[in-house]
Amino acid sequence: MTAALPSFRRARPDEAQAITELVMRSKRHWGYDDAFMAALTPELTFTREDLRRELDHVEVLESGGELIGVFRLSWRTADAYLSDLWIAPEAMGHGYGRLVFERAAAVGRGWGKGLMELEADPNAEPFYLHLGAVRVRMSPVAAVPGRSVPLMHYAL
Repeated sequence: MTAALPSFRRARPDEAQAITELVMRSKRHWGYDDAFMAALTPELTFTREDLRRELDHVEVLESGGELIGVFRLSWRTADAYLSDLWIAPEAMGHGYGRLVFERAAAVGRGWGKGLMELEADPNAEPFYLHLGAVRVRMSPVAAVPGRSVPLMHYAL
């Protein structure tokens, strides 16, 4: 990691692979096995088309030219949906997660939304609770039968 100040910018379509690699490293950080990761790979993969989609807002957080975080916020009729928030494992514990979450919330507010919804990895639920999100219910994961994750709301 470099000492450069981190900054946000829109993700570029040519960064799809680099973003996917960051996401996979971040998810694997929680100790998931190869079979679990393989089941989730389609959901965790960013494509060039994903980064061009008009109703998705994807930003990266970078420092010294290195990607250290990413979020994807999707426009919904009643709320904003935070489908992705990922921090590179080597950048965890330095406040970048909060920074990325607050940036996503600011984008949602800018859209005039009053609520941001997200499904959290169970390992990340304490992080979101600490930031003020509340668990609404458990939500089934289609790619992994029998698995559920916390569905959370955050008031914008």
